[in-house]
Amino acid sequence: MIRSLRSRQLISGFGVIMVGIVMLGSMLHWFSYRYKIDQKQDELTEISYNVLGYLEFQDGKFSVVDDPEIKGKVEHMVDQYGLRDPGLGKFSYVIDSSTSEVVWSATSTKNPNDVSNPDQFLYFDLDDHQSNFKPFFSQKKPRPPKDKKALESNPQRQQLYNQEYLLSAQNFYMKPYGSYQFIVGISIADVEKEMQAMRRSIAILLFFSAVLVLIAQLALSFWVVAPIKEFEDEVKSIEAGEKETIGDQYPEELIPIKNALNGLLGYEKGQKQRYKDSLDDLAHSLKTPLAAMQNQLDQLNREASNNPNAPPGLKVLGIQIERMHEIIAHQLRKAMVTNQGAMLMAQPVRPVLFRLRDTLQKVYRDKPFEFRLNVDEYAKCRMDAEDMMELFGNLLNNACRFCKDLVEISAHHENNMLVIDIDDDGMGFPTDNPAKLLQRGVREDSKTDGQGIGLAVSTEIISAIGGKIELLVSPYVGARVRLHLPI
Repeated sequence: MIRSLRSRQLISGFGVIMVGIVMLGSMLHWFSYRYKIDQKQDELTEISYNVLGYLEFQDGKFSVVDDPEIKGKVEHMVDQYGLRDPGLGKFSYVIDSSTSEVVWSATSTKNPNDVSNPDQFLYFDLDDHQSNFKPFFSQKKPRPPKDKKALESNPQRQQLYNQEYLLSAQNFYMKPYGSYQFIVGISIADVEKEMQAMRRSIAILLFFSAVLVLIAQLALSFWVVAPIKEFEDEVKSIEAGEKETIGDQYPEELIPIKNALNGLLGYEKGQKQRYKDSLDDLAHSLKTPLAAMQNQLDQLNREASNNPNAPPGLKVLGIQIERMHEIIAHQLRKAMVTNQGAMLMAQPVRPVLFRLRDTLQKVYRDKPFEFRLNVDEYAKCRMDAEDMMELFGNLLNNACRFCKDLVEISAHHENNMLVIDIDDDGMGFPTDNPAKLLQRGVREDSKTDGQGIGLAVSTEIISAIGGKIELLVSPYVGARVRLHLPI
C-alpha cells in the first residue's frame, strides 16, 4: 500500500494521463489506417467497375469488347492504373474457380489470346461468396508458389510474396461453363510503411509527452502537496517541543484539521492543569486534618512514654498516618508527571541546574563541598519545567546529602538522547542490587531523614517521558546517577 499522498497523486495522475495519450495515439493510428484502407478500397472499386465494364464472355472465354475504340480505352486505362505488370503491386485477372487457372488478365489486353506465364500471378485463398455485382474486399498474403527454390533466387519476387494485399473480388456463374472470379488487387506495403512511420512518431510523441507530463506532475505535486508538507513539519515541531500550537495559514481543506489539533492541544494542557489543581486542592484540604491527627498522636505518645499500660495501637496509628502522607505525596507527584505521549517543548537544563545549585549550597551551607556544573547552554530535553525541577531537585539533594567533598554534573549527547551524569564521592550504591533503590520507600541509609521516595519519583518522571535512569559507580568512587532524556 502506498502511504505517501504525493506518490499517490503522482502515480494516479501520471497513469491516467499516459493511458489517455496511449488511447488517443491508438485511435489516431487506427483511424488513419482505416482511412487509407478505405481509399484503397475506393480505388479498387473504381478499377473493378471500369475494367469489368469492358469485358464480355463468349464461348467460355473472357475478352475485351471487340471494338478498336474500346480496346484503345482499355489499354489506356490499364496503363493508367498500372495493371500491366503484376510485379508492380497492382493486378487484375479472372480466375476459373474450379481449376484455379487464370483465364484473363489485364496484361493480355494487347494480345487477347496471351494470358502470359501463370507463375507470374499471385494466387490467394479467398472465401466463397454468392454471385453479386458488388465486390467484396479482403486483406491477405498470396499463397506460396509451387517452385519455392526459384523464389529464393529472386529477392524482388520474394518481396512480392511477403507483402499483404487488398483484394476486390466478384464471383460470376456462367452456365454451362461454371463459376469465375474477377480479382483486382493492390499492395498495401506503402500503407504499412506509413503506419510504421506513424507508430514511430507516436512513440516519440509518447516519450516526450511522458517527460513533460512527469515534469508537470512533479511541479503540480509540489504545489498542491506543499501545504500538507508544511502542516506536517509544523506538527513535528510541536512534537519536538519547538512550538505549542499550529499557527500558519493553510488552504481551507486543512483548516478544520488545524482547528481540531489546536483544540486538542489546548484541551490536553487545560485538563492536565485542572487535574493538578484538583489534586493540589485535595492535598491541602487533607493537610490540616492530618496535622491535627499527627499532633494528637505526638501528645498521646508523650503521655504513653511514662505509662506502661499504653495501648499498642498508637504505633499502628502512627504508621498509617505516615502512610497517608506518602499516598498524598505520591498522588501529587503523579499529577505533576507529564505523560510520554504529551507534546512538550524542549527545555534548557543549565538554568534549572544553576538555580538548584544556589539553593542547595544554602541548604547545606554547614557542609563544605565543591559543586561542579559541566553543562553547556545547548543541553536541552523535552520535559515539563516543573518535572525537570522535581527530578533534578530530588537527585541533587541526594547527591549533596551523601557526598563528602564533591558533587559534579556533566552532560553529553548520545543517540538522540541527552545523557546527564550526577556524580558524588559519597558512600555510593549497594553492590548487590542498586536497582532496588528505584523502588518507592527503599533507601540505603535508614538513619537519614526522608521518606525514601526521591529516586522512585525520579524514576516515574523519567519513565513518563520515555527516558531511562541508571545507578552506576562514580569515577570518584561514590554514586553516579545517569539520566537518558529525550531531546
